[in-house]
Amino acid sequence: MQLVDIDKNTYRSHLNVVIVSAVAVFSALGVGISAALVYWFGAAQGQNFYLNLLGVCVGGAIAAWCLHRLKRTRYFYEVAYVWDLKQELNLINRKLTVLKKAVELQDPDAMLVMLYNLQGSKQLWQLDDNILNLQELELELIQLEHKIRGCGLTLDANQYQRTLLEKF
Repeated sequence: MQLVDIDKNTYRSHLNVVIVSAVAVFSALGVGISAALVYWFGAAQGQNFYLNLLGVCVGGAIAAWCLHRLKRTRYFYEVAYVWDLKQELNLINRKLTVLKKAVELQDPDAMLVMLYNLQGSKQLWQLDDNILNLQELELELIQLEHKIRGCGLTLDANQYQRTLLEKF
């Protein structure tokens, strides 16, 4: 996955619309399907927990299916990009301990993965206005770039591929 510059305002406005729409669709479907199931199949005594649960699960599944189908539309581009980037960074973070050791041993692939991780995290934190730890992240990034230059390497975060993680 390549790092792409996206407009923060567009991302935030589209994300807000997606969240509100998803919650509204899920709520309406969950309540509506539950009510219909209770009406058609419900017990008179009011013991309809499983019908209500089924209605909420079906409503959630439909809402998730709609999000999945809409994910590749132009309107969802920024939101889908951030979702995918978060997933990619999560995969990297699971191997972070091993990666840091490999960076200390001057492994070029580990340095490339860490460069991608730090630059991707920086982009996410800026998009989400998470500036509390941004200075620490930028310091880590500067140190890594210094180490990369010290090894005589020229790395670009856009050279990253998920297959590099298999090594670690």
